[in-house]
Amino acid sequence: MKFLIIQKIKREVHIEQWARMLPLQFKYFENLEKEKALEVTYHLIGQQGSMLIVNVDSDEKLSKIIGQDPMFFDSEREIYPLTTRQTHEKQIRELLQPKQEAGF
Repeated sequence: MKFLIIQKIKREVHIEQWARMLPLQFKYFENLEKEKALEVTYHLIGQQGSMLIVNVDSDEKLSKIIGQDPMFFDSEREIYPLTTRQTHEKQIRELLQPKQEAGF
């Protein structure tokens, strides 16, 4: 399952701490890409943060990816499950179809 993670560095993090941890995070993201768990990552322009799309089999794997991030304690994040447009469209079509009443 795919998840969008928006991660922003907390304002109270000192620049020295951020500068030490950022190279570790870059390496961590690189390893996740090699494992095919991280599909894409972008820097958020004008902010100290990133946008990631991860593809994992379980909530346990998602929790592990988030928890092992070197910037875990210095970041705030929002996490959103994703689905394709096609899957969403199929669900909406099924929802909007008239329901047949049982026995009639």
